[in-house]
Amino acid sequence: MRRQIYGILVLGLLALTGAAQAQTCTITRPATINFGTVDVLLNAAVDITATISVSCTGLANQTVRVCLNLGDPNTGTVGGVRRALSGTNLLTYQFYSDAGRTVKWSSWVTGGAGVEVLVPLNASGTSTPVVRTLYGRVFAGQQTARAGTYTANFSGAFTHQRSRYTSTGQLCPTMTTGALRWNFTMSATVPAKCVVTSATLNFGNPTALTANIDASTNLGIACSTALPYQVQLNGGLSGATNPTLRRMTKGAEFVTYGLYRDAARTQPWGATLGTNTLSGTGTGNTVAVPVYGRVPVQTTPTPGVYNDTVVVTVNY
Repeated sequence: MRRQIYGILVLGLLALTGAAQAQTCTITRPATINFGTVDVLLNAAVDITATISVSCTGLANQTVRVCLNLGDPNTGTVGGVRRALSGTNLLTYQFYSDAGRTVKWSSWVTGGAGVEVLVPLNASGTSTPVVRTLYGRVFAGQQTARAGTYTANFSGAFTHQRSRYTSTGQLCPTMTTGALRWNFTMSATVPAKCVVTSATLNFGNPTALTANIDASTNLGIACSTALPYQVQLNGGLSGATNPTLRRMTKGAEFVTYGLYRDAARTQPWGATLGTNTLSGTGTGNTVAVPVYGRVPVQTTPTPGVYNDTVVVTVNY
C-alpha cells in the first residue's frame, strides 16, 4: 500500500525596499582666499569677498540643509579676531557672513555662528548651485605688522560641512555627525615700503643777509617695521652737488642755502648714500625727521620771494 503524503507549501513574500538615499553635497570655493597686497602703513581696512557654491544630490524633491562651519586656525582668536601668521609675526583679520561685516562666520561646533544653506533637490534628485558670499576684512590699526606673506590654513576640523534633509528636523547647531570638509587657505601680503610726508622750510622775511639765518622743519617718514632706510635730499632745482650750496631763485637772482641733518649745522644733508644721507630703521609708525636749514652770510639780492624745490627720496 502506498501512502500519499500531502504537504502544504507555504510561500512567504519578501518585500524588498530601497535603502534611504543619503544626501551628498559638494562645496566649490577658491583654493586660496587672497586679500592680496595689504599696505598696513595706510592704516585702513582691506575688504574682500569670495564666492562659496553648494550643490547636492539625494532624494527627489527634498530640501537639504547644509551647515558650513569655520573654525579658528593659528591657535584661535584673540579679542574676537582671527590671526594670520608669517613666521611668528601676526596679522589680524576676520571672515563674516554679511556685507556689513557684523556677523562672524564661525562654527556651531564651538558655539559660534556658522552659515546655513538650504538646497532644494529637483525631481531627479539634483540641485542647481546655491551661492553664498564670504566677506573678509584685514583690520586697520596694524601699521607695525612686519612685511611678509601671512597665511592661515583652514582644513580638517576647521572646515566642518554637515548636511541633513530638512524633513529630519535637524538644525545646524544640533548636527553632530557626518562632517565633511571644504578646505582652503587664507593669504595676505604685507609689502616692505616707506611713505614720506613733505614739508615746507621757511626762512622768513629778512631785510639783509648779513648774519646766518636758521630755520627747521620736519619730514614725516613711515617705514615698515624693522626695515632699514636712508633718506636722500637732492640738490634742488639748481642741481647743487654740495648740500650747503643749494639755491633759492627769483628769476636770474639767487640766495644760497644749505640743509643739514643736525641742529648744529655740521652734517650736510645730500644724496650720496652712506655719506651724507640720514639712516634709520622703520617702526611702522610715522616719525618726525628734522631738517635743519641755514642761509649763510652773502650779498643781499633784490627784494622778492626766493624759493627752491628739493626732492626727498627714501631708499630701503
